Amino acid sequence: MLGLPDPGRIRRGLETVAAAPGRVVRQAVAARRGPPIRRAGHWLTNTSGYRVWVRVSEPDDDVRRPAVILVPGRGRSSEVFVGHRYPLAADEVASLGIRAVSFDPVGRGHSWGHDDFCGSEGQDGLRAVLDYVHTRRDVDRGRIGIVSFSLGLSLAVPMLTRHGDQRPVSFLLDWEGPADREAILRCGPLPPAARTALARDPDVFWEHREPLPWMDDLPCAYQRIQARQDHALGERGAAGAIALVAAAARGRAPSTRLNENAPDVPWRPDQLETLSWAPRATGPLNRLLLSTIREHLTPSV
Repeated sequence: MLGLPDPGRIRRGLETVAAAPGRVVRQAVAARRGPPIRRAGHWLTNTSGYRVWVRVSEPDDDVRRPAVILVPGRGRSSEVFVGHRYPLAADEVASLGIRAVSFDPVGRGHSWGHDDFCGSEGQDGLRAVLDYVHTRRDVDRGRIGIVSFSLGLSLAVPMLTRHGDQRPVSFLLDWEGPADREAILRCGPLPPAARTALARDPDVFWEHREPLPWMDDLPCAYQRIQARQDHALGERGAAGAIALVAAAARGRAPSTRLNENAPDVPWRPDQLETLSWAPRATGPLNRLLLSTIREHLTPSV
């Protein structure tokens, strides 16, 4: 009914609150097995001269460890990875013995500039973060991953396709990112600046932001975490997930996987009902994300 809150959002909010105590306990248990966690903030600069704010949660030591870059969803900043409001927290990743790096995309949070809706400036900010991670002496450059959430996929895939050969990552883990322009538009109205850019040159606008056309040139392992009912697109999200995995499986990606189904299979839309889907509830989803990250970084984590 018009004017009433979205029931799905209310349900997800209640699930997040209910899952928080369990996540806190699991994180505390994991943290006791390793060094304490330190947290710090840093400023980087992208090629346009914008200052990009970065948060790091990591084990408090100088051991060479794997690193994971966390990419927030539409309109979000690194703040979502603090606490337990989002499917994954930076401290939870750090508790696994991983250097967890999150950031404010250009124009969001503390970062300078204007949010260009996952366009070239936003992608260049992510590239600056990847450069930073690669230059750290306490990071194992052979074990760097990127975890993107929702529309963060539009930042991650084009950036990796352009720069992933020079700055390699081991894997891209994608939680329910929209596959194409139709899905992006269904996720909600574009902000005014994005609408202006789209009207000026639709081809250029979508060339920078639509993940699906880039997937065949993705130079790293790709895994999609997808519920049967997408957090933003409902049942339509599952079809997009199949299309993304199929495109990556036929392309350069050394390995692909949809949830915990068989790897390296270009799934078809008619197989949708036979596949295994990720949980929607925050607690089980959180456990799946953490176990998947750990699996990609085995055996040293």
